[in-house]
Amino acid sequence: MRTRRVAIAAGLLVLAGCDFNILNTNQPRLDDLLSNPTRGKLTAAATGVMSSARTGMVPFIWRLGSMGREGINLSGNNQPDYAEPFFGPVQGGGSFGGTLWLDRYQSIRTANIYLQALANNTSLSGPDRLSDAERAASRGMANTYKALALLYVVETRAQLGAPVEVDRAIEQAPAPWVTEDSVYGYIIGLLNSAQADLTVAGSTAFPFRIPPGLADFATPTAFLKFNRALAAKANVLRATALNGCGGNPASCYTAALSDLGQTFLSTAPADFQSGAYLDFSTDPGDQTNDLSEPLDGSTWFALTSNIADADAQANGSKDQRVLTKIDTAEVVQRLGGIAIPGELKFTVYFSNGAADAGHPIPIIKDEELLLLRAEANWFSSIPNKGQAITDLNLVRQNSGLLLPTTVTPASSDAAFVTALLYERRYSLLWEQGARWIDARRFGLLATIPAAVTGGNVPEVMPVPAPECDARNLKPKTIGDIITCTPLNP
Repeated sequence: MRTRRVAIAAGLLVLAGCDFNILNTNQPRLDDLLSNPTRGKLTAAATGVMSSARTGMVPFIWRLGSMGREGINLSGNNQPDYAEPFFGPVQGGGSFGGTLWLDRYQSIRTANIYLQALANNTSLSGPDRLSDAERAASRGMANTYKALALLYVVETRAQLGAPVEVDRAIEQAPAPWVTEDSVYGYIIGLLNSAQADLTVAGSTAFPFRIPPGLADFATPTAFLKFNRALAAKANVLRATALNGCGGNPASCYTAALSDLGQTFLSTAPADFQSGAYLDFSTDPGDQTNDLSEPLDGSTWFALTSNIADADAQANGSKDQRVLTKIDTAEVVQRLGGIAIPGELKFTVYFSNGAADAGHPIPIIKDEELLLLRAEANWFSSIPNKGQAITDLNLVRQNSGLLLPTTVTPASSDAAFVTALLYERRYSLLWEQGARWIDARRFGLLATIPAAVTGGNVPEVMPVPAPECDARNLKPKTIGDIITCTPLNP
């Protein structure tokens, strides 16, 4: 996805719903894609589907990382960037709380347009007509990416729920709003549908190029391992959702274990960082990873609590993950209005000791799969607590270089969760907002220090104001957010 064509294809599909009556002869029109979906046009459109998954990922990480007190944005360009996550309230009409929404639904629209064009390809003949297996492989890819987009939505809005059946004409009413559990159910349904298509496609080559970050999943059979990894994660998160799994969380954990058996999970420490990644580059017209900032940068800073809370190795050094992912800032940043000086920098996205704006960002990696398996084994319908502890220690001792956990099969659920969330916090630091998401799903947000006097940790991101307006719902104050409540207006 490192060509100018990628950006063009993505832009075409994301903006395809807008007709400004301007003919751009350098790009195919939406009606042309849908009415004459040739192999070449579908290839470009598929690239757009995969590319759109990157959009909004940088703000996703730093916004959730701010609410989870992993890091802070001290650029000073926009006061809500630190005021809302640290002091509140988080507002649906604000430039902080009203985000992480439109980009994901644009990505879903991109996939829906592609799927519609793909279905219309059956009317073509000759080399432009895809085989049944190629169409199945293509549907499997698109529905997997749709599920990924919705996963990012529900991770931010949680118990507020979200709309899912959004493939509607502009003159139709907004899509129905569904509960958090139903969003996860829809996600898992998409992933299972994609699983069926990918299985049918088997060893058939995708009729498009897979991006470098998914190089390990370049055939439908291999891509299925990525698909099942997302399914496992969705089932684990669903188990801890509000009224998740029909009130039977163990069933979702058991399903997650089945999914994990079909993934790329490996117990070899050398494979911990392997997995599916979003690609970025500094090529003209491509997207850069703006989280990668040199040690003298003035925007992204790690909170000192990351070091203070870290366990010590046997030699007295801190958790190796802290030493690897955080360094001292070369220039201390101080911003009026918040008493948190920027003294530490993230090196998560460094390459060869230097900032790298082309550094990939993980979607899901082996190290996370091990921790998902640990959680699922502890809480499944037939618990395997010994295996859960083995997986915790595998990560803890190899990634953190720490002594084994003190948790035993006789330990309480609370003790296990504390140990689990510690490993997830440091293994996934500044990658996906895991600390905030995990604390919320286990009812432990109060254990995250406010870090500022008079501050608070938000529970969820609000429903954006335009979405409320479209449904004629008035905003109200709910805890530490200002938003509408579509499920309980």
